[in-house]
Amino acid sequence: MPTPPASLDALLSAAGLDPADGVQVVAVDRLASIPFDPGLSLILLPALSDRTDAPAPDGTDAAAAPDAAPGALPGRHARSGPHAVLLALYPHAHRLRPLPGGEAAALDELDDATLARSAWLVPALPPLDNLASPHGMAAISSRLRAPDGCPWDRRQTHASLRPFVLEEAYETVDAIERGTAADLAEELGDLFLQIILHAQLAAEEGAFDLTDVYRTLGAKIVRRHPHVFGDLEVRDAAEVLRNWEAIKADERVDAGASPSPFAGIARALPALPASREIQERASSMGWDWPSIEGVWEKVSEELAELHEAGGDDGDRARDALLHELGDVLFATVNLARWMKLDPEEALRAANRRWIERYERVEALAASRGQVLADLSPEEKDLLWNEVKPR
Repeated sequence: MPTPPASLDALLSAAGLDPADGVQVVAVDRLASIPFDPGLSLILLPALSDRTDAPAPDGTDAAAAPDAAPGALPGRHARSGPHAVLLALYPHAHRLRPLPGGEAAALDELDDATLARSAWLVPALPPLDNLASPHGMAAISSRLRAPDGCPWDRRQTHASLRPFVLEEAYETVDAIERGTAADLAEELGDLFLQIILHAQLAAEEGAFDLTDVYRTLGAKIVRRHPHVFGDLEVRDAAEVLRNWEAIKADERVDAGASPSPFAGIARALPALPASREIQERASSMGWDWPSIEGVWEKVSEELAELHEAGGDDGDRARDALLHELGDVLFATVNLARWMKLDPEEALRAANRRWIERYERVEALAASRGQVLADLSPEEKDLLWNEVKPR
């Protein structure tokens, strides 16, 4: 039989907690759906489904209405069940104490059924141990930047951290393409660290903090999805993109920025994704070919012009070649867009294939006692074709 629930005042007294210091109180079967933070003490009440005196979720009498636990909290919904949620947020050896009295037990010694039978005190974690909370890394970053913190971290500025933002973004892409789920989780953490560090620097300057980052992002995403959070109706993804660009254009005008639809494209964006973004925006405004056949013809035209420009020497010829090569690449990116392919992804894959094939050629030559550098172009080509997948 479940333990009869004690009053909240009695539980607070038994736990030795002062509500003025901050206390969280949650029924154990609501734990997965509540955004509690391990940095504050947590009192777990017995499961509502086991308590006949508890109101049902809609406020009706529990005896007359079946209990229905709400869904898992987005952001923590890779796991469900109170014990799994607690194990994700607290050290496994973290000791929970039954209330109003009893012997404490390590978290990993408990289970859902045991947690549901009585009330428990889950002590707060110190800031630097609160690793699974949105506030944990902010505390760690602040500690690194403290006067007695890390000399390297204390020396950093927004400008000095720029290379790491790009590096971590590329490593995240690599984990998406070739890594495991654990690799991706780690790389996303490294990328998120860059956000934390920049927010910490800004907070020290009094400019903004993570609260502003969260709020600005959330407000922007809601504002740009009126078909989800408002009453706008859209037919398909293409209409979503057109509406997105129209909203962004209005935002730029409201902010006093250039009304050009291309004004917001980052100057640091690599050329291939920048080219795709330019052409996506142009297409959203109706500046596009009526069919892919026109795109194919444009690619052929630009290739012919590049070939024609390649006959002379000198700086003027080089400038002409750069010009025509740029046009070929721009047209090719547009062809990729029409095919719904990412040109950056395609080129990365081609780079990897070439390296892997070269390494197989090298290994094949070595297995035959040949030195690759000593072979003629024709002999190399034979090896290349031999290892080329059929």
